[in-house]
Amino acid sequence: MKILLLHPNDRVEDGPWQSIRWDWIVDLGWAGQAAYAQWANRFSCKAFSIRNVIDHKQYLSSFRELWKLDLGKWVDEEGVDWWDVFFPVLYARIEEILPVSTLAGQIPANAELAATRPHFLVQALSKLLLRDIKTFTTASNGFLARYGKVASTFRPLQIIEIAGDKWDMDYRFRRHVSPTPKPSTQPSILLPSSYINVSRAEVAYARMLPQQHFLLVTTRRNGGLVDLPPNVELRSLASYAPTPFLPATEKEHNHLVGCWRESQPKFSEITGTIRLANELGVFDGFPAFLQKGLRIRDAWRSMLSREPIRAVLSGDENNALTRLPTLLARSRGIHTVVCEHGALNMGFALRPPISAICLAQGEMGSDYWKEFCGVRHGQIITGSAAAKSAPRPQSNQRDWIVLFSEAYEANSGRTEGFYAEVLPQLCLLANQTGRKVVIKLHPFESLRARTRIVRKSLPRELQPLVELREGPLTPDLFDRAWFSLTVESSVAVECTLQGVPCFLCHWFDSSWYEYSAQYARFSAGRILNSPEEISKIPDLLEDFEIDSTDLQRLATQIRPEELKVVLSGSLPR
Repeated sequence: MKILLLHPNDRVEDGPWQSIRWDWIVDLGWAGQAAYAQWANRFSCKAFSIRNVIDHKQYLSSFRELWKLDLGKWVDEEGVDWWDVFFPVLYARIEEILPVSTLAGQIPANAELAATRPHFLVQALSKLLLRDIKTFTTASNGFLARYGKVASTFRPLQIIEIAGDKWDMDYRFRRHVSPTPKPSTQPSILLPSSYINVSRAEVAYARMLPQQHFLLVTTRRNGGLVDLPPNVELRSLASYAPTPFLPATEKEHNHLVGCWRESQPKFSEITGTIRLANELGVFDGFPAFLQKGLRIRDAWRSMLSREPIRAVLSGDENNALTRLPTLLARSRGIHTVVCEHGALNMGFALRPPISAICLAQGEMGSDYWKEFCGVRHGQIITGSAAAKSAPRPQSNQRDWIVLFSEAYEANSGRTEGFYAEVLPQLCLLANQTGRKVVIKLHPFESLRARTRIVRKSLPRELQPLVELREGPLTPDLFDRAWFSLTVESSVAVECTLQGVPCFLCHWFDSSWYEYSAQYARFSAGRILNSPEEISKIPDLLEDFEIDSTDLQRLATQIRPEELKVVLSGSLPR
């Protein structure tokens, strides 16, 4: 038996492995069910993604087990548990390791394995099987190749921000160019943010209370790129970072690192995923993260001591940098609330929320938190900042087919394959009906890179039918959309609220957190199980109806006086 392990950056059709007879082709990335069916037919073998070998319940239970590991042993003087804060940094690697463990148990002892090139998962599988795995090439993505790709993909400002996140996480340099602001003169509600989508969600609630002052404090430039009302003041966290770093904090770091090193022998005694992760060096970055994290904690601590913060409204507890102010506020007795910056939030399935109140947009989000994530019923309040539904214009104005794209590469997704599956069919519909295809890019996507993929995916004569859009969501994307398409983006809910039929490309969905199923259950989109079903969309639209009851279940707008009570912490418990 011969098994090929396909690197996410390699194509099954290109390379010396294509001429060899394989029994299994295991994709270390993700291409979608339709692609694997084609591979299986072309190469007469079994083809699948490594993500397919583990069920959703296994993922959930394994992550919860990891989060509970030794909690409480690396706690600083503020009561912050740094294993809890470090947890999101581990997420991507652990999500990769979990299916490797399952795959190892399915591989016959006499199987011959080969990988197209070195990869972290190949190394993990080699350790589990206790044998070497040969590769067709020893070349991996080196320093120059990786950063050359970044340079060719992103704009200069994006590259600067990426560099800041990587090399100046603790504001070692940025603090010197960020002037110290004067403290606010009135009680404020803190809005911590790292990304523009989080800022938009938080600011939407702030608009509802024009008499209340809000302080939007961002950890990076992207979080401040949002239109602000007069009652929201923008600050950079870098401006609060102590100069120089506090000696007491460095001493605290050394103490916690000592506690961490004393715990290392215990990792070798644990079986399963945690032991394998430790052997692969997944936890090695904890001491460095801890040092930078403590300095970021000091910046948040400085901000809380200087500003008159009376409550925290967070749009993202999962992010390590914006989890810290909620933890610090809670220890100071400051009221804390968390809201959704998307339609759903699977983070609470991995670890419980730390805010006193969870503000769900509607019944769909509340149901997901209760049933899938296990959040306590009494902790959830339903109330959206803007539950709007616009009447559909006349049908002759619906001249766009809108594809809401995402940064699939961040999850080892094969974007070129997905575009090749959907764009020709969407362009065919556009050509037949006198419309065009508009691809709305996610903030993490690059216009330059996506333009290259579009050109590869379509013949020259169809390319004029496609327009790529970046930037924020604009009204015309909904006003002129005949229908929309996405994989599992929360924009499916926004489209439904705006009266736009949305279809979910479920065949390309690799996640284990079941967003698409929840959307479909609450009529926020219809599931397509293959690219071929795109051609059936015109027929599906004939009986497509968005009921007012469904809209109410997706987003129930909270009244300003209710929001005021929620943020005040005076709700009866």
